[in-house]
This record gives sequence, structure tokens and C-alpha cells, in this order.
Amino acid sequence: MQLIAILLITVSILTLLSGIAVFFGATKGDRLRSAWFSAATVFATIWMVSISLFLIATPEWNQMPLLVNLTYISAIFIDIALLGYISWRKKAGKITTLVFLVAGIIFTAFFVRDPGLLYTEIVLTSAGNSLVTNFGPFYFTYIAFFCALVPAVLITLLGQILKSNSNRIKNGDLVLLIGFAISGTVSLVFNLILPLWTWNFIWLGPLAISTTILAFYYTILRYRALNLKSRWLKLLSYIVLITSAAVLYMMVFYVVFIAMFRGSSPSIEVIILNFVMVLFFLLLMPAMSELIVFVRSLITGEEPTAKGKKA
Repeated sequence: MQLIAILLITVSILTLLSGIAVFFGATKGDRLRSAWFSAATVFATIWMVSISLFLIATPEWNQMPLLVNLTYISAIFIDIALLGYISWRKKAGKITTLVFLVAGIIFTAFFVRDPGLLYTEIVLTSAGNSLVTNFGPFYFTYIAFFCALVPAVLITLLGQILKSNSNRIKNGDLVLLIGFAISGTVSLVFNLILPLWTWNFIWLGPLAISTTILAFYYTILRYRALNLKSRWLKLLSYIVLITSAAVLYMMVFYVVFIAMFRGSSPSIEVIILNFVMVLFFLLLMPAMSELIVFVRSLITGEEPTAKGKKA
């Protein structure tokens, strides 16, 4: 679970960085839509960090109720914020978003007043942490809320794809449609339905949602879903890509390690050391590229230009 927790926290940082880049890089006309996207990244970050800490928590922790409550509350507003980002340009989209937002606030108010509406006990054991779910009307209403919200997002995207005359916008919305359909289904199954029996796979929902949000970020950059103008936007985007590559490496490393050592998991020290080393290597890639150009110029006897081309 340590690797899973580290991956979730790392991906949450990626998600938050993408939200910061979009909000501060957006032009005045797109600032409100960028705020919805940034809000989604903030709630997704809270969700992922809360779940990662829940997975590795020990019985000595005394802040578990707060972590669990944040998990349930933040999950409500991720999809609402994404719906706002997608549909805020249309009057019907604004109304739909505000309806779900009010419903989400009402859910939150009831839950904060009485957390027992969703769970009755927090169980922390060496075999794995879990909750004793309250299988009452409120829990199934909570599930029904997401069963309505996820299709609302998908229907909005599908409508925009059918009505749009721009291939650029259609392609961008298609990426979002496929990504959100997958992540919404994964989150519904592994974070709301499957916990009725086991809590071993609750990390899959946050991982799927974070991947979808990064896909949203990709469409913003690739298909110009928002007008972004910022000098440091390139820097943040580079950091997001570098850290994404590091996360992918860590996943491959973990699988290879288990395969080579017959099911043994790497220690937390080995995981952190590998992550720091690969991140350090990736950050040095631009300098290494310049060094290669310099060495090549020494061999050929030609002066390198600033962009790495021969003079």
C-alpha cells in the first residue's frame, strides 16, 4: 500500500499543478471556466491525498474521521466542477451545474451534521483499513446522486460533439467523453459499490479520475479548449510531463520488482530512492541535451547555436 499511497500523492500534485497552470494562464474571457477546472483539481487532490493517507494509516492516528469525511465530501464536488467547466458556456449548462451544486451542498450539510449517515466505524488493521458502511437510505441516495451526475456530464459532452462544427472541438470533447466514461465507471464501481464487500481497490477510483483530469489538461493544451497566455505555463506543463513519466516508471519498476523477487514488495526506502533518482534524471534531460550538442560540436569542429543547430 505504500507504493499506492506515494503514487496517489504524486499524481495529486500533478493534478493540482495542472489546475494552477490553467487558472493563472487563462485569459480574461476564459477565467471563469478555468476556475471550474481548477476547483476540480483541488477537490481531486483532497480526495486522492485523503484516500492515500487512509490506506497507510495506523491505529495510533487520531485524525481519521477528518480524512474519511474529506474523502466523501471532496468526491461530491469533483464531477460537479468538471460539469461546470464543460457546460458553463451554455445557459442550460449553467442551470444544470447549479442544480447539482446545490444538491451537493445539501448532501454535505447532512453528512457533516451526522457522518453516521454513511459509515458507523473506522477499522484500522494490519490486514487493511476499511469502514463499516451504513447501508441506509442516505448511502444509496449518495450513490444515486453520482449515477445522475456522471451521465449528465457524458450527455453534455455528447451533445457538444454532435452540435459542434469544429473538428478541433469535436476531437477534444471526444477525448474527454471517453476518459470520463471510463473514470466515472471505475469510481462508481470501486469507490461506491465494491466497498460494500472490500476496500482493497478504492485507490483505483482516484487514479482513474486523476488520469481523466490530466486528459482534460491535455485537451486544453492540444485542442485549445481554453485560451491560455502565460510565460510560466510551459514550465508547469514540463513539470507535469516529467512527473508523469516518473510515475509511469515507478509503476513499471514495482511490477518488475515483484516479478523478479517472487511477490516481495520493495521497501519504502527503495521506492522513495528510485522515485527521487528517476525524477532527478528526467529534470537533467534538457541539460544533457545541451551537453550532447556541445560534445557533437567539439567532434565536428562547428559552433553550436542556442537551439542546438549547427551554425
